[in-house]
Amino acid sequence: MDPVSQAALGAVVGQIAGHRHLGPKSAAVGAVAGLLPDIDVLFSINGDYFDQLVLHRGITHSLFFAPVVGPVLGWAVWAWERRRSRDRPPDRGRLYAWMWVAGLALLSHPLLDYLTPYGTQLLLPFTDTRFAINAMPIIDPVYTLALLIGLFVSRKVPRHALRVAAITLALSSAYLGYGWHLNEAAVQEARRQLETVGVEPVRLAAFPTVLQVYYRRVVARTAQQDRVGFISMWEPCAIDWGAAPRIHPAQTQAFLGAREGRIYDWFSMGWAHYESARDGDTHILRAHDLRYGMDNNPANSLFTAQMVHQLGAAPTFTSQSPMSSPSQRALSLGKLFADTYAPWCRMRGGSNP
Repeated sequence: MDPVSQAALGAVVGQIAGHRHLGPKSAAVGAVAGLLPDIDVLFSINGDYFDQLVLHRGITHSLFFAPVVGPVLGWAVWAWERRRSRDRPPDRGRLYAWMWVAGLALLSHPLLDYLTPYGTQLLLPFTDTRFAINAMPIIDPVYTLALLIGLFVSRKVPRHALRVAAITLALSSAYLGYGWHLNEAAVQEARRQLETVGVEPVRLAAFPTVLQVYYRRVVARTAQQDRVGFISMWEPCAIDWGAAPRIHPAQTQAFLGAREGRIYDWFSMGWAHYESARDGDTHILRAHDLRYGMDNNPANSLFTAQMVHQLGAAPTFTSQSPMSSPSQRALSLGKLFADTYAPWCRMRGGSNP
């Protein structure tokens, strides 16, 4: 999720883990440790777009990173404290407390990212499989605000800081669970609506959008088509599906045979929609990540890659980042919240389809 949420969660976890022995410093170190895994964005600074897809949410987001780096970071904080207070005797209990704070705060980062659809390589270096639960958007102000309020209150009532932090973690975690529940409910509602029109998808999923937990992007795949629609779990309406035909797998062979194509297909976690075209001796293939987009066109994604392969030449690849996407530029926050909290079926006086 966003850096503010990661730091706030790390601070709350750090406060729970170390406030009794370390005081308010535990929250500060927890916030830093909660942010630290995103240092991997620097790993691809000299690479290309596809390097970024591979290296972000990589080794620093592994479940094995915190147990290795946490004790080292905790020892570094403990050693820094000793240098600042040379007359303080060695305190092994304080050392272990710092290790505990750093380790748990580091671990909170990939676990929170795991609840977003982007995918996190939790089991590196043993496997590069991406894991994801489609519970939360990448930015959710309600979740972030709950953590920040908890941290603010704990500073105002230091005698009860540990209790306030525990309540904050419990409530914010319940909110994460609520997001997961809404996503599963969106899948079931989409399946029900598809069944009424005789469509049996071979694969069906819902994905959070942005800034709230209710409005979900739903993707249904059949043998012939990819369908995309949106549903507000605040007030479900009939889904307005957009559809595009799936191409024959043979048409993707050149794309998937190249490094860039393999990375993109791996990154999309099986949710790539492919378009193929030929212009004389030139083969053009576009890949669209169905998990991300602001309209119901399967061929309009926030993450898109294109291969141009001319006969007798090596293929060339271009990419489209979220910020350059036409659908991202066209995003209207007013429309987003209207679709979420005042969907068209309610405006017409109806309810579920």
